[in-house]
Amino acid sequence: MDQLRMSVSPLDWGLEPSVGKNSDKLKLLGLDSEELESRCRHNTYEWLCRQFNYEVGAFHGYYDPRTKELHEPQTANLIAPWQLIAAFDRYQDGNLLDMAKRAANWIENNIVDNHPMSLVLGGVRDNVKPTQLWTKYTADYVILNLTLYDRTGEEVYLTRAVQSGKFLLQAQNHDFAPKYDHWFELWMKKGWQSFGRIIVAMLALYDITQEDPWLEWAIKWAEYGLSLQAEDGCFYLINDNYYNSDIAADEIRALVRVSQRTERPEFLESAIRFADWHISHQRPNGSWWLGIDRYGTKVSDYVGPGDIPNIAIALLMVHRVTNDIKYLVSAVRALRYSLTVQATPDSGAPYLDDPNIVWGFWSWDPYYDYTMSSDQSTHHVRGFWFFLDYFFSLSTRVQNQLVKLEGQTLKAASCE
Repeated sequence: MDQLRMSVSPLDWGLEPSVGKNSDKLKLLGLDSEELESRCRHNTYEWLCRQFNYEVGAFHGYYDPRTKELHEPQTANLIAPWQLIAAFDRYQDGNLLDMAKRAANWIENNIVDNHPMSLVLGGVRDNVKPTQLWTKYTADYVILNLTLYDRTGEEVYLTRAVQSGKFLLQAQNHDFAPKYDHWFELWMKKGWQSFGRIIVAMLALYDITQEDPWLEWAIKWAEYGLSLQAEDGCFYLINDNYYNSDIAADEIRALVRVSQRTERPEFLESAIRFADWHISHQRPNGSWWLGIDRYGTKVSDYVGPGDIPNIAIALLMVHRVTNDIKYLVSAVRALRYSLTVQATPDSGAPYLDDPNIVWGFWSWDPYYDYTMSSDQSTHHVRGFWFFLDYFFSLSTRVQNQLVKLEGQTLKAASCE
C-alpha cells in the first residue's frame, strides 16, 4: 500500500499536476477541468494576493466588504500559505513560495510562544483568547514548517517544526489536552479535541526526521482518537459534545495514514466509519452542516464552506485505500458545492464591484457577515487541485464508473 504524506499539495500524494489536461467525463460531472483551473488561478493571483499585506509579510485575517476593511493578520496565516505552496508546486512560481515563507516567519514572530524561559515553547496562540495555546493551531504550524523545509531545505523550518512538535508531546503527556492557558497556568481538558491534525504533524515529523518516537507518539494519539468515536461513527470533538465540520477531514486522513504505517485494521475501520457518517449526513447540495450535537440536533443553520472541500480531500483518500466508488461520488458532490460559494464575475453575488471580493470564497453560507478569508480559499482551491490530479490518475474503468453513477444523477437533477 502506498505511503501518503501531508495533504497540503497533490504532490504530497505523489500525484502529477494535471494542468492542461481535459476530459469530457469531467464536464458530465459538472467539474470541467479548464473551468476549475481558471477559477483556481484567478483566486490565487487576483484574490489571494490582494489579501496579503506585503509590508507586514502576512495575510489579513479577513475582508469585510461592508466596511471595506482588511482586518489584522491572525491565525489564518497558518493554513493560507498551504495554497501558495500547492500553487508553487503547480506553477513553479518562486514568488508564491516566498510569500508562504514570509507568512510562516510572521507566525513565529507574532503568535508562537518562543521565549527561552517558556515552559510551553512552540505553542501557537489563539487570536480570540490569546492566553490560550491550542494544539489545533500548533499542529497546523508544524505542517506548514515541514512543507517549507521539504521544498527549501532551510533548517530553520525543521527547527521550528520540532519545537512545536514538542508542545504537542507535552499536550499528550497531560492527558491529550487540547490547549494550555497561561492565565490559569494549566493544561485544559476541554476545547477543540482535534487529534487528527496532531497525528498528521507527528507522522510528518517522523517522515522527515526518521526518528521513531514521532511515529510512536502519533500512534498514541490515534489510540486516544479511537476512544473518542461515538457509536454512530461520528467524532464529537468540541468539548466531547459537538461535531464541527472544521475538525473532521484531518481525523479521517490521520486514521487512514496511521493504518498504513501500522497495518492495524482498527484505524482504517474508524476512518471508514467516520467517512460513512459523512456520506449519510451529506446534504442534497453536497455540503455538511457546520455543527451537530451528540444527540443529533443541528446547532447552527450555517455551513462553513471551506470545510466542505477539505472533507472532500479526505474522502478522496478513503477512496484511494478502499476503491469504494461511493467516496468518490460524495467528494464530487462536495466540490460542486464549492463552485456555488465562489464570487466569480458572472455569479450574481453581492459586492462584485469590489475587487477584494471577486474570485474569493464566502466565509459563511448563508452570507452572515459577507466576509472572506484566506483560510477558506486554501481549502477550495486545493480541493479542486486534489480532485483534478486524482481523477486523471484513475483508470478509465473507474472514471467511467464515476460518470455512470454521478453523471446520470446530475443530468436527472438538471431536468427537474
